[in-house]
Amino acid sequence: MRMILLCGGGGKRLWPISNNVHSKQFIQVFDDGNGGFQSMLERVIREIRMINPDQQVTIASGRVQTEEVRSQLGYDVSMTEEPSRRNTFPAISLAASYLKDHDRVDPSEPVVIFSVDSYADHSFYEKLFTLAEIVESGRANLVLMGIEPNEPSDKYGYIIPSGKEEISDVLEFHEKPDPETAKKYIQEDHALWNAGVFACRLNYLLNRAERVFGSCSYSYLVAHYPELKQISFDYAVVEKESSRAVVRYNGTWADAGTWESIADLMNNESSGQVVEDDGCENTYIVNHLDFPILAIGVKNMIVAAGRDGILLCDKKDITKLKSMVDQVWLEPRVIGKRYGGKEVLYRTESSETSLLRVKAGSSVTIKTDLGIRKTLTVLHGAGEALKPGKIFTIQDGERWQINAETDLELIETMIEFEIETEDPE
Repeated sequence: MRMILLCGGGGKRLWPISNNVHSKQFIQVFDDGNGGFQSMLERVIREIRMINPDQQVTIASGRVQTEEVRSQLGYDVSMTEEPSRRNTFPAISLAASYLKDHDRVDPSEPVVIFSVDSYADHSFYEKLFTLAEIVESGRANLVLMGIEPNEPSDKYGYIIPSGKEEISDVLEFHEKPDPETAKKYIQEDHALWNAGVFACRLNYLLNRAERVFGSCSYSYLVAHYPELKQISFDYAVVEKESSRAVVRYNGTWADAGTWESIADLMNNESSGQVVEDDGCENTYIVNHLDFPILAIGVKNMIVAAGRDGILLCDKKDITKLKSMVDQVWLEPRVIGKRYGGKEVLYRTESSETSLLRVKAGSSVTIKTDLGIRKTLTVLHGAGEALKPGKIFTIQDGERWQINAETDLELIETMIEFEIETEDPE
């Protein structure tokens, strides 16, 4: 059995902590059990490895997010890089073709597909393996997971099963309804939330890709990716399939893609340098800056502070965030890298000052183009020929490799200057 984890996203629903590079699945907001924090991606991988340490997983992510994935999971994880965003069916097709052409996976192998931007307890991940077993049994071409609703929510699509058994046929799907209609679905049809979790055989995915795109070759899909039809897996596959089954899940599960949902999951316990008085109620504050936030008498609010901006929002208006972010969207200032990370501290048209963090045992090559000068100052840690206070300058196409012996922090200042040329006379 193989797993495909969808790990894309534009980063607007958790602004200003997220951006199109450092998007929601990479934000470290969940307790890791050791006094620190972990991201959605790290948490999902940990849960899977607890069940099967050898389980093979392929991450389907955007090309711009490759560095973030590597920085959190290392180099030994399998992943596909989407050249551009084309919705879930192209992303899944690309990952399936990678399994066939690169990893040489048997086409009859079961594949479980799901997104990392949800929060669930351990039994959810155990149920993923059950889906693969049902595929193996030949019960249906496509097996889904349906969440037992705890309220008639209008946030999710609904699956209408043939009965109340743990495993049922799927009769139909409904898009996100209003709460009253959702209540009717639940009471009369025993409806389930559509969690966006699917299982099937690899050759099933490849056949669907062949039909829609004309090829299931990895090289073809990569070369033509920006031109592929932009369509979701639900519309392209799920709604057209007649042999469908759904597995009921009644444990903890929630979409973790909005500030409101994360606040609920964290019980409104703020993180970062935050001091609240007794008058604060139903408020979640997350602070990723290196100075404190004081909150006095704040009620029903989401407050988020990061390098890309500061959000102050009444919880009931959080759905407006995504559209408003378009008015202030800037180049990302926090960027995860394979070697550690980069945080832009100051930026002008011709200069940029950043804090570089290089993990112990990692290497990074600093290079410049003509007309660019970079000055690096070591703040903390040690590396080959490096210690705190060391300053060096790179310019005119030079390279400098940094080898970190311990965790390193450096200030990098990049200045663009005009290249002086000799007078032709």
